[in-house]
Amino acid sequence: MMTKTEALPLDHLVINTHFEMNAAQTIFEQLGFTLTPRGRHSLGSINHLMVFEHDYLELIGLPSDGGPLRKEVLESPVGIDGLVFQTSDATRTHQQLQSAGLAVQPVHAFSRPVELKGTTHEARFETVRFEPGQFNAGRLYYCRHFTPELVWRKEWQTHSNGATKLAGLLIVCDTPKTEAKKYLAAAGGAVIKGSNGEYRVNGQHYALVFVTPAQYAACFGALTCVGGKRASFFGAIAVKTKSLARVRQALRSMQRVGLQTINWREQPGRIAIQIPGFNSLLEFVETDIL
Repeated sequence: MMTKTEALPLDHLVINTHFEMNAAQTIFEQLGFTLTPRGRHSLGSINHLMVFEHDYLELIGLPSDGGPLRKEVLESPVGIDGLVFQTSDATRTHQQLQSAGLAVQPVHAFSRPVELKGTTHEARFETVRFEPGQFNAGRLYYCRHFTPELVWRKEWQTHSNGATKLAGLLIVCDTPKTEAKKYLAAAGGAVIKGSNGEYRVNGQHYALVFVTPAQYAACFGALTCVGGKRASFFGAIAVKTKSLARVRQALRSMQRVGLQTINWREQPGRIAIQIPGFNSLLEFVETDIL
C-alpha cells in the first residue's frame, strides 16, 4: 500500500450518447435495467438514470428539438465519459481542491424537473469541475444532491438483470501508477499494486483500476473501447449483480429475437458486454473484487 486517505463516495458514472439517446435507452432496457423517465437539465442536456442503492449509472445526451446544447457534453466523445464523486458540501470541496493545488472551476448549480404522480418537482444539484487538461480520460467532477429523494426512489432501484451497485471503473493509460496517484489526490482512498501489474484506488465500496493499453487488450480482446484522441480513457464500467444468470438471460433474449447484435464474453464470476454503437464496455460481476 502506498498512500491512504479517506475516500469520497462514488455518486455516479456517465455514458455520453450525444444525439442517440433513443437507441441507448432501448439497449439498456433490453439489458435488464430499469431506466428513470427522461430528464432535461437546465444546462441543455437530457438523461436517463439506472439507480442503485447508493449510486447510479447515467445516460446523458443532447436534445434534438432545437433547444440549447450543453457544451461539455457536445465536445466530449460518445462513450464512457464521466466519473462523479459525491460531496455533501460543494463549496468546501472546491476549497479543499484548491488548497491541494488542483485547478477547479467555480461551483455550478443546475436543476431538472422530475414528474411524480402527476406533480412536477425540481431536482437540484451543485457541481465542482476541474479545469480542462488535468484528467484526460474523461470528465471528473463532484456532485452535491439537494433533493436525493427525487433520485433514489424504490420504484427505480430494482433491475431484472439483478444489478445492485457500481463496483468500479477501469482506466486505460500509459502510466498506471502515476495516473492512480492523480486520482487519489482528487478523491482519496488507497493506492495498491495488483497481482497482475495493475494499480488500484480502493474507495468506499468501489475500485478505480488503472491498466496499460496492452493489459486492457489482453483482458477484453475484441470487446475493448477505442480511446480516440484521449491520452487515457475510461475502458469499462463494472456493475455488481445478484446473479449472472439474469444477465445471461437478458443477453440471450436480445439475441433470440434479433433486437441487437451484442458481443459478450463470460468468464468465471463475470460477463463483459460491448455496447453496440456507444463505445462502451460493461462488466457484470458477482463480487466486489474486480
